[in-house]
Amino acid sequence: MRQGPEQPDDLAMPRRDWVAIVDDDAAMRSALARLLRVEGFTVDTFATSLEFFTALADGAPACLVLDVQLGSESGFDLQDRLAVSHPGVPVILITGHARISSAELTRRVGADGFARKPFDGNVMIEMVRRRTEMRGKTV
Repeated sequence: MRQGPEQPDDLAMPRRDWVAIVDDDAAMRSALARLLRVEGFTVDTFATSLEFFTALADGAPACLVLDVQLGSESGFDLQDRLAVSHPGVPVILITGHARISSAELTRRVGADGFARKPFDGNVMIEMVRRRTEMRGKTV
C-alpha cells in the first residue's frame, strides 16, 4: 500500500506513473491493467467511484482511465467530482455504449481523450502516455 501524503497539499500531486482504472467490468479492468503494467505503469483498478475516491487519500493518479457507464453510476459524475477534489488529473473516457455521442465525450476530455470499446491496445498505451505527460510525469 502507498504511504499517505505528509502534507495536505500533496493530495493534488500526481503519483509519477500511477494510472487508475475505474470500470465495473472486471475483465476490462484486468485486461487494461495487464496492458499498462507491461508498459511500465503502476496500475490500480477500481470497480466503483467509492473505491477510487478512497484510494485518493494516498494522492492523485497521473492519469485516470474511466468507463462512462459504471453500472448504476455515471463516469461523468465521477469525473466532475474529481475535477473539484483533484483538479488537473488527465482523464481518458472509455465506453461501449453507442448512445453516448462523440461530441459529449470530446467536450469533456478532448478529441484524443476517449476510446470506444473495443479499442486497440497500442492506441490506449499512447493515450495514457500523452495524458501522463500532460502532468509532466512520464514512465
